[in-house]
Amino acid sequence: MFYDGRVGSDKIVLVSEAVNQNFLKGYFVLNRGKSVEEVHPFSVDLTGKKPFFQSDLYVGSIKSTIQDSVQLTGKLKLMNRKKRFFFFRPKAEFELSLRPGLKTKPSERYQKEFFDNIEVKSNVVYGKANGYWTSSPYSNDPYVVTLGKGLIKTFKDNELLDLKLDLYFSRSDSLKKKPVVMLIHGGAFYIGSKESACEQALAYALAKRGFFVASIDYRLGFKPTATDIEMSAYRAIQDAHAALRYLAHHSPGIGLDPNQVYVGGTSAGAVASLNVAFMDNDERPARILEAEKKGIVGMIEDSGNRYTESFTIKAVANMWGAVSDLNMIDSNEKIPVLSIHGTDDVVVPFEYDFPFRNSLMINRVIMDKMYGSKTIHDRLNILGIKNKLVALPGKGHEPELETYNTLNTYIDTLIFHTSDFFYEQTAPSVFLPASQLSVKAESALKNIYYEVTNGKVVEIQAEGGVKANSNPADATIIWFDKANSRKVKVLSSNQFDAWSLKEFPVEVVKF
Repeated sequence: MFYDGRVGSDKIVLVSEAVNQNFLKGYFVLNRGKSVEEVHPFSVDLTGKKPFFQSDLYVGSIKSTIQDSVQLTGKLKLMNRKKRFFFFRPKAEFELSLRPGLKTKPSERYQKEFFDNIEVKSNVVYGKANGYWTSSPYSNDPYVVTLGKGLIKTFKDNELLDLKLDLYFSRSDSLKKKPVVMLIHGGAFYIGSKESACEQALAYALAKRGFFVASIDYRLGFKPTATDIEMSAYRAIQDAHAALRYLAHHSPGIGLDPNQVYVGGTSAGAVASLNVAFMDNDERPARILEAEKKGIVGMIEDSGNRYTESFTIKAVANMWGAVSDLNMIDSNEKIPVLSIHGTDDVVVPFEYDFPFRNSLMINRVIMDKMYGSKTIHDRLNILGIKNKLVALPGKGHEPELETYNTLNTYIDTLIFHTSDFFYEQTAPSVFLPASQLSVKAESALKNIYYEVTNGKVVEIQAEGGVKANSNPADATIIWFDKANSRKVKVLSSNQFDAWSLKEFPVEVVKF
């Protein structure tokens, strides 16, 4: 418990620590406008008629027990004053007031599993569009066999297809506007579905942590030509955009915030995620722009549905994805990116290369080179855009799959990194200049400057020191002269019920 008050003319901050019903102890510092002070231990004997306070500076009885009191009063001898008449120490009245404690308990939402009653609303139609098919579950067949099975379908006329998504959420969640994660499955724009083992595991894990999750199907299939393969990727980007517009349109009814959107996917889904986040209409590939001139396709937002509501993508989870053009990532697009990729991936390159490098050179005929996660990471670093690369040494494509429908322990790696990265983008961000973290031993007491974005400060805490006043947001700290370590801690929260506790080490410089 923290107390502020005075003993005579001395202003002090006192910290009490209950030991047992007969005895307690603590410490106090003088609050006289200095940044660094000596710590003075005290003890209180509770066995007598009146509690007896004892320290190197003050001694005497107090009128109430520290354990119960909001106000402490009494009269103490001033051991730091000269004796009167050679024998008697002067006395002074003292009065201390208990600082109010933190009334709200910090939430661990987004940082760990928070809900256990996840409901799934399946096959919600978010749009319609012409295409070959929208779902083709994984199998053990080699990719060439799978390609052959679908080839006949691609020479038939396109048909109008329902575009569907699944929603993962907790009925018991009372938060009105939740951050939303949209997942996009992989499968080379040819196979896969929103019910794939990896996407379902990610969706449940993120929903349990408090995110609103949507997992989408999208148009699949292509003829074995460079133009149609690129078109299949573009159709996926259009469908992802349509799904996000659908979610934005219905956000008031389903309880999500369309301006706090995260997209993520595996393989082809990661390609679509990166493109829907960074690619503008004027940055589309040349083949797509040519197809638009011929009336074959429209702009990114011209497909799937007629919703026009806007949304804001705040982060991307790129799991073994790539892009065809690094230049579409502009310096003004400050969208953080998490990339997870096996360094020995021969399907989607980790660096810059052709995809499907194990396809007997056919890939070089019908596919273009792509920029993988390592080159994306380098580009983002050059532009100063926040990102994180998790390279998996020696791992290939889809490292989380034991078989086409069985997960291994690498799914835990994906869940850990994606949930942690999305939490970082949801939680408040604290900036504290380095110049504020060095204190001269003889300097005057000052308020440490800090900034909080995407939230507000709840409480400033100190380790190796004590706050000089009871204002929760004030960072004026008296540092202990002999502390082993010193830290200022900033506890903050925001409208998403995301809490953050950031710690900053402080150094006391003696001259």
